[in-house]
Amino acid sequence: MNNLDNAYALLIGVGDDLPDTIRDATAIYNILVDDKLAGYKEENVLLITNEKADRKGILEAFDFLVKNTNEDSSVLLFYSGHGGQYELEDESKYFLQPYGMIADQYEETWVSAEELKEKINNIASKRLVFFLDCCHAEGMTKGGFFSNKGSSNSEDKKNNKATENPEGLAQKIDNDKGISIVSSCREDQLSYILDGDKNSLFTKCLLQVLKAEHKQHFEEDYIRISEVIQFIFRKVPELEPRQRPYVNLQIYDDFVLSYIPKEARKLVNPKAQESNKTENKNEITQKSERKEIVTSFRKTEGATNLLLFIHGFSGEASDTYGKIPEMLCENSKMDGWDMLPLGYSQYVKPELGKDIWAAVEDVNKIADYLVTSFKYKFEKYNRIAIVGHSLGGLVAQRALIEIPEKLRSKLSHVLLFGTPSAGIDSELLTRLWNNKYAEMSSDGPFIKKLREDWNTTFKDPYPFKLKVVGATNDEFVSNKSCYSSFKEEHHVTISGSHLTMIKPNDENTDCYNLILDTLTGNKFYNKYTNREEINLALGKYDAVVKELLPKVKSISQNGLKQLIFSLEGLDRKDEALEILNNHPSAKSDTDLMGIIGGRYKRQYLNSFSKNDGDTSFSYYSKALALATKEENHNQIYYHAINLAFLSIAFQNNESKMLMYAKQALTSAKECRDNLWKYATIAEANMYIGNMKKAKKFYSKAAKLAGVRQKISIHTNAYNGYISVMQMDDANDKFIKFLKSSFLS
Repeated sequence: MNNLDNAYALLIGVGDDLPDTIRDATAIYNILVDDKLAGYKEENVLLITNEKADRKGILEAFDFLVKNTNEDSSVLLFYSGHGGQYELEDESKYFLQPYGMIADQYEETWVSAEELKEKINNIASKRLVFFLDCCHAEGMTKGGFFSNKGSSNSEDKKNNKATENPEGLAQKIDNDKGISIVSSCREDQLSYILDGDKNSLFTKCLLQVLKAEHKQHFEEDYIRISEVIQFIFRKVPELEPRQRPYVNLQIYDDFVLSYIPKEARKLVNPKAQESNKTENKNEITQKSERKEIVTSFRKTEGATNLLLFIHGFSGEASDTYGKIPEMLCENSKMDGWDMLPLGYSQYVKPELGKDIWAAVEDVNKIADYLVTSFKYKFEKYNRIAIVGHSLGGLVAQRALIEIPEKLRSKLSHVLLFGTPSAGIDSELLTRLWNNKYAEMSSDGPFIKKLREDWNTTFKDPYPFKLKVVGATNDEFVSNKSCYSSFKEEHHVTISGSHLTMIKPNDENTDCYNLILDTLTGNKFYNKYTNREEINLALGKYDAVVKELLPKVKSISQNGLKQLIFSLEGLDRKDEALEILNNHPSAKSDTDLMGIIGGRYKRQYLNSFSKNDGDTSFSYYSKALALATKEENHNQIYYHAINLAFLSIAFQNNESKMLMYAKQALTSAKECRDNLWKYATIAEANMYIGNMKKAKKFYSKAAKLAGVRQKISIHTNAYNGYISVMQMDDANDKFIKFLKSSFLS
């Protein structure tokens, strides 16, 4: 069966005072029903224009979709015409203007946002996209309900209660159940036709991507909704800077919108095509197991306070903050607060995929959505608080700068967790991500502009309560980047890594209590994060040494680690080694040495410091010698594989790499199967050149690994591989395999 047999479309070109809208809707129709192009069944595509696009015709067309589609259908909706709001005495009404709408009978002749939302809710499928090409430029308009929009007569403007507002209309139609709504422009902009073009710019870009003119190479026969949105958002402002589209974020999934043209289908790589077919089958298999998109943690009728959770791009609305929303909902102190997630749904990837970072384009896209939500979706709330994690914190900052000052006064609290407010170190970007996220660099234009705009917009003390939160073991965001843009009085440090810092197991964590205390006006202080651990994270090594060195013989293993790290940080390496050599707990603790070695290995990957590399190699070597003497095979393969990695990535010594890799393999065979054994066997085989076996065991490891473990495995595998191969090509098959296995 044709994969698009269950694809439907409704295309509306109102005409009337906007004759160009008919041409736009018809052009899309001609592509969709062409078997050599998009491949829709003709009977599944409704085109209504001119007289047929009156109120009755539009509503009946939606009824056709309700009757004929099912939960597996995909539905493309396109409307070209006027759309906006009408001011009544006590409220604003949002609507589409059908053909023949009469100004003094608007309630009987328009199609209201409420009616559209109800019709959309009655469509069984959640794979819907609605393109709104509204707010047309003056040259396209000859008259009608909005006819005095361009009038210079102030009395005309005063008497006209109707204004074009596609952005507000889009939010009023949004059913929070997965429909993707794309508007041609923002509320204060126009939808243009460029000189010499037959179609509006927005429709022109939509036509280009439907004809597969948006790229040269294809890995499958289809065009997906994410491709369409990404191209439109990039291309429209590129061709006309005065026009910037809008999109909501709660997209059900990255569904197939159309075929690519038949001629282009011949160019699809057969292996990639087969791989995508397998992935598509897996999507179908997993569909019944999918969780519903979480659009609300708690939403009540009378609540006037709103707490927004903005996740980073490695997370998802329903999972990033773990149990925090649930625990807050159960706490009576939070009565009267609605709690909502904001960001991409778990089934749609940002521009560059769900890595730890994403493109500036995604930050701006989500920030735009947040700004619009303040204006329309959240208008009932008197007080709004924001919790942002990772790049979600950058989204929050970008949006707060853009939100009109009158609406910004609703903002009561902002908590930024693990946010790279001063950007990511350039060397880290180059080393770990091939500089593909260069826009996020600490010296890049995006971060510089963000900091300039923030300092221009806000003066400390801020008009809201601000907490800037760093983690003791954040492997991606430095304390400098997290804290340096804000005064120390706003700084808080809690335990955890970049991802675990906002995923507490229960209420007995500083993360949860920080949010609760901040929102309820209580003074927060660290109850559960070790003081020395905080000082260590902040580089206050003197404080740790002063506290722990006098009682070195009686401190715990954790305290011993903190003391060693602090001595190393103060460049007192000889003392650190002496303690490790002589302390009862450390003398034979190879695991402790490995933890310390790992710390310096990560620092080397961030800084390329020879000193860090030498220190890491020294700790792993000493630990391996002790583990070998004790015939502790679990510790042998652990230290040997890290020495294999450092031999090639740090020392560029292939013979030593092979020696340690073989030693790791030999010992791993003596141990029980587990995640780290699989990862070690995979990495060792990668070093000795057995790539088939490496893939097999990396796949086994990926099935068992959590997010943090996946990142750790990928870091070693990726850096080890590019060091062995002496190249770093994003299109390399093994690099793509590692990314899809551990970072998707």
